[in-house]
Order: sequence, then structure tokens, then C-alpha cells
Amino acid sequence: TNDNVVHRNGQYGISNTDTTIKGTPEDITVGGAASLRRQIIKLNRRLHLLEEENKERARREMVMYSITVAFGLLNSWLWFRRYR
Repeated sequence: TNDNVVHRNGQYGISNTDTTIKGTPEDITVGGAASLRRQIIKLNRRLHLLEEENKERARREMVMYSITVAFGLLNSWLWFRRYR
């Protein structure tokens, strides 16, 4: 599980826990570097998921827009035929 990722109502965000580096750059050990690497991997994974969700949302919006335009054109055509 991602300790730093918070899920609320379909929205994701990063919690405030474990997002700061304590100490000086000299204090970062191999374990600290490994921890930073894990955090970067988690963030990269989450960014990829958000990008995929955004692409899917854009596809759904395009389909809904196309259906709405087609429905409007059909209604207009039927209305013009009726009152011609």
C-alpha cells in the first residue's frame, strides 16, 4: 500500500507524512537514498495512473460531446422536416 497516497471521493493526493527530508545532505545514508528512491517510484507510478485516468476522461468527454452534437443535429433535421 502507498502510505503517502490519500484517497478521498475518487480523488488522490499525497499526504503530509514522510514528505520532508530531515537532516543535512551529509546525513542521507544508503537507507535514506533507498527511501527516496521508493518515494520517487511511488510518485512516478501515481503520476502514470493519473495520466491514464486523464486520457480516459478525455475519451469519455469526446464520446459524450459527439453523442450530444449528433442528437442536436438529428433533432434539428427532424424539426426542419416537420415545419417545412
